[in-house]
Amino acid sequence: MKKVVVTGGTGFVAGWVIVEFLRAGYQVATSVRSLNKVAGLTDEIAAAVTPAQLAQFSCFEADLTSDRNWVANLTGVDGVIHVASPMGNGTESVDELVNVAKNGALTVLKAAKTAGVTRIVMTSSQAVSTPSSDSTATLDESFWTDINNPELDPYRISKVAAETAAWDYANANDLQLTTILPGAIFGPILSAKAVSSNEILLQLLKGLPMVPHVSLEVSDVRDLAHLHRLAFESPVAQGKRYLAASQSLTMLAVERLFQTHFPEHHIKVRALPNWGTRVVARFVPSLRALVPMLNRQYHHTTAAAEHDLGWTQHRPQETVLAAAKALQHFELDR
Repeated sequence: MKKVVVTGGTGFVAGWVIVEFLRAGYQVATSVRSLNKVAGLTDEIAAAVTPAQLAQFSCFEADLTSDRNWVANLTGVDGVIHVASPMGNGTESVDELVNVAKNGALTVLKAAKTAGVTRIVMTSSQAVSTPSSDSTATLDESFWTDINNPELDPYRISKVAAETAAWDYANANDLQLTTILPGAIFGPILSAKAVSSNEILLQLLKGLPMVPHVSLEVSDVRDLAHLHRLAFESPVAQGKRYLAASQSLTMLAVERLFQTHFPEHHIKVRALPNWGTRVVARFVPSLRALVPMLNRQYHHTTAAAEHDLGWTQHRPQETVLAAAKALQHFELDR
């Protein structure tokens, strides 16, 4: 039985990656920043796998900001699925977020090298393949974000720095790296503690006073987890990047979808003019990342993952509805 290590097990994406590998018959160990989180995480995973699959799951304590415990826990495994990464809260400086993201990736890759592990799949971001907002191009994995683009916020810059550092280290040390680049990651949650990017859907489900004209390229978290496993298992994926979102849905369309499917919420859909979004973003840091996305026309293609790996995606409407139903299940819409 093969064994993989998934970093950052308590995260939204990592939880589904763990479930994906357990269901496929792997042993899975995951890092947590504190062993106090193990019991809760095990309960979350248990709800999505069989008892026999759960028996192949374990946790160890490790943090991306420290070398401690990584090498010992990577020794003897068949591969590493590096998912953990800082999201930030919109107030960090570029240097702060870049250092954490880049050094975190290098901590894992260096430990893998020392432990003798050569196969690594790393979660990056579509932010590392993003043009200026006025582009009308269709982008594939060959496109890299220009780090000097003034529209980039610290989070996007940190993702570029982290993936660049990972490729530089992997190429210099004969590691078989694959990177996965998701868009806006939505889908059912495994617990009330792992809402992550579904937070925007939660706000839409509750009914926002006004909704900005923002188009989201959606990655279903279940499809994303599946893509990580397909990439790990396929020799053709080694040394490649794979975009993981090509289907778009506007925030207004999501709100209208929720209005139709959840009439008990009495949602009223009102569009926020672009000038209004720009004004509000000056005072609300978390909204600043939306400004370059207003009325964007570029999009990405996932043809490489579909061709190389046979990967398929849920329709984005299915994804956001599944997310909303899970949020309701955990009573987070109240």
